[in-house]
Amino acid sequence: MTTPRRLALPTAVAVVAVAVRLPGVYTQSFWQDEVASARILSQPTLGAVLARVARTESTPPLWYVLGWLTRELGVGMRDIRLLSVLTGAALSVATLVLARRVVGEAAAALAALLVALGGEFVAHGQELRAYELLALLAVVFATALLAEVRRPSRARDVALALTVAAGTLTHYFFAFALAAAVAWLWLDPAARAVRRRGTAAIALGAVPAAIWTPIALRQFHQNRFWWIGPFRLRYVAATPLRLFTYAYNGTTVGLVMSVAALLLIAAGCHAAWRSPAGRLLAVLAVLPLLEAGTAWALGIRIFALRNLIAIGPFVAIAAALAVDALPRSVLRPLTAFALLAGVVVSLAVSEVGEIPPYNLMARSLVVDGWRPSIPIAVFGNPYRFRAPLEWYLPQRPVLALARPGPAPCRRLLVVTRRGRVESLRLQGPLASDPALRGATLLGDSARLPRCVRALRVRHAALS
Repeated sequence: MTTPRRLALPTAVAVVAVAVRLPGVYTQSFWQDEVASARILSQPTLGAVLARVARTESTPPLWYVLGWLTRELGVGMRDIRLLSVLTGAALSVATLVLARRVVGEAAAALAALLVALGGEFVAHGQELRAYELLALLAVVFATALLAEVRRPSRARDVALALTVAAGTLTHYFFAFALAAAVAWLWLDPAARAVRRRGTAAIALGAVPAAIWTPIALRQFHQNRFWWIGPFRLRYVAATPLRLFTYAYNGTTVGLVMSVAALLLIAAGCHAAWRSPAGRLLAVLAVLPLLEAGTAWALGIRIFALRNLIAIGPFVAIAAALAVDALPRSVLRPLTAFALLAGVVVSLAVSEVGEIPPYNLMARSLVVDGWRPSIPIAVFGNPYRFRAPLEWYLPQRPVLALARPGPAPCRRLLVVTRRGRVESLRLQGPLASDPALRGATLLGDSARLPRCVRALRVRHAALS
């Protein structure tokens, strides 16, 4: 195959990935975690970046260092999201290249397009966060490990170690992929000749993360995982499906779809088991999920869908393997089309994960006369509003969570459940107004009006 023809499919996959991620870069507001990232990237020095990551984040610092260096080159804060867009395109192409090791061209393209169009990948492929980079490094790690097993060399040792260093300094969940890969390295007969060498390279790559460990422990004890509830098996079982589609989330139909997805992945892993590369990819699709789920069941509340994004490319490859194992009839292309169509439709119509227009809310608040002395009432999780409104309001005030006090407020601004801003003029105490039942108040902590009282918060806010 000529070079232009060999590049046609990777180019097409990359274009699709960029096309679905790029619009969100310039239309979506920063949500609360992105505001935390933006504050880190706004620091004047690299030392200040690392210090703020340690104080406000629950992940290692590599992505923030890359983002800060990009910022130092004069790139605007919103445009730094393009790092995630480019990473998403690279992830889709890397999935295609890796999938070609175990399936044909058409099935590899299916796996790559599932990653390019999957809901969780698109959502995090257009924001100021590290998740898309985590998924890319997981694929690069698998590729580097297979290269080491196939033909070990000093250069491949270094590549494997560097990939491990980058992955472990990007997200702590990369450790689950490492544990799964080391298990494969020591249990798979095909890896016997390079077990010690590969393990040594992995251990060397983990040294920078080991140096960071004291800070990681401090981050863990800051209780930034309070929002993760008790163990739910259904949530764990739904993870492979929810990485690609939010359709029927939390419904009986969704449960049936989750079970069907697990059966499809099981069939793909069974087909993959015939080759060493296939066995590694099957292990990386399943074992990190079981490891994280077990940790959650033991009471370590760190399990979240976005943290499991690194298994997504391997889940997509397993699905492609299952489709590729179907008879060479109309059934195979129809099944592939149905999978892609389901992901595309879900991406087009699903409202789960959509970011409210916080910038427009803040603008409406200002138009309606917001001043630091006027509290803001919000409904639902107040942390979803606090950091974004702090970012978009003039002078970026520090907003405190508050409750009604005994003194009357003359005026209150309300963000309704539908996201509209309304202005209320009041005669009595806030607590007596039935329209505010279930609302949380946000007030400028430097000028908190007497009609509200600050709440004591026992846990850290989402970073």
